[in-house]
Amino acid sequence: AHAQSSFIDSFLTRPTMTGNWNGGRTKLEDAGLTFKGFYDGNFADAFSGGKRQGNGYAQQLGFGVNLDMGKLFGLQGGTLHIAFNQRQGRSVSSDFIGNRLAVQEVYGAGETLRLTELSYEQNFDHGVVNTKVGFAPMGNDFGEIEDGCDFQNVGFCAHAQNLPASSGWSDYPTGKWGGRIKITPVPSLYLETGVYDVNPGYYEKNNGLKISMSGSTGALIPVEAGYKMTLGGLPGEYKVGAYYDTSDAASVTNSSDMQSGRYGFYAIGHQMLVNFGTPKRGLVAIAMVSYSDPTTALFQGSVLGGLIAQGPFASRPNDFIDLGYVRAILNKRAVDAKEAASNGTLTNLSTGEGVLEFGYGFRATPWLTIHPNMQYVMDPGTFSYTHIPNAWVFGLQVKAVL
Repeated sequence: AHAQSSFIDSFLTRPTMTGNWNGGRTKLEDAGLTFKGFYDGNFADAFSGGKRQGNGYAQQLGFGVNLDMGKLFGLQGGTLHIAFNQRQGRSVSSDFIGNRLAVQEVYGAGETLRLTELSYEQNFDHGVVNTKVGFAPMGNDFGEIEDGCDFQNVGFCAHAQNLPASSGWSDYPTGKWGGRIKITPVPSLYLETGVYDVNPGYYEKNNGLKISMSGSTGALIPVEAGYKMTLGGLPGEYKVGAYYDTSDAASVTNSSDMQSGRYGFYAIGHQMLVNFGTPKRGLVAIAMVSYSDPTTALFQGSVLGGLIAQGPFASRPNDFIDLGYVRAILNKRAVDAKEAASNGTLTNLSTGEGVLEFGYGFRATPWLTIHPNMQYVMDPGTFSYTHIPNAWVFGLQVKAVL
């Protein structure tokens, strides 16, 4: 009984679900091999509105290893990243609601085993200059909305969705060949840029392990600047970024009219508004606006705002309460063209889909978070040019650090 109690206590208090592997995990880290893993499951029940009522479950398993090249081979400041992802499940947004911003953020990218990352990262001058080259999702390094994945809807987690929808931008778990350089002249400021392959073939379900550059259509060049500051003694971070994609793309109103190149930009803010007594506890505001080339982008922009109470109660310092709104903007040129071509059968079409989400994140153990939430989807038929009733969705997100 004592041994069983000790195991349960250890299981519920250790930082990862699988523990220290009888000391093996620490020994491997000391030798230069750090293993990472996580599980993320999303249940969603569309119980009112939408195309019809129904529910489904989607999940992803991520696993990989970071190799410290200094410990292993004497190459100080170098790290080799290797990571895979497996997704499975059913899309409640596609099957029951009919909206664009998926109510399960882990659904997408082909529901297959994917090589997510095979890249080499190197620090120079004690981290003032950091480079990464190889195969990786560029969204790992650009355009991230900090704390966005405290929400279950993909519109918050953790990039503006018009960026990958309207260009060759790629987010996790889809990798691309490329590289970037990041300069941090002072701890509060960084500047970065890179070059990445644009290759639609990587998104196909049967290409989860594709690493060749066959099918490339061009290159995407992102730039980003970030600045950390304090307002009233409270920490915040602000980012601005832009990209240019050299690929040819069809006009949003005429598919036979090919345009040379496309662009976009974004701005992101993360600011603590109130402190609850310790550095990690407080009320945090997040905000984002993004814009894609109006000539070629059907999904032209996103606007987001949210509040996250981190550690809302002294007795629950690792829990959170989230409330946010995100809007996906459909290109008005496409809407006007669709209405004109319908000969009066399509009228008063929406130019934006909105999602309101509210939830509570319960940190059951150091490695397990349970996040029930409610989502209200407004104008879910926007991107299909139809009128679909607004939908209520109950969500339940489970995250585990393995």
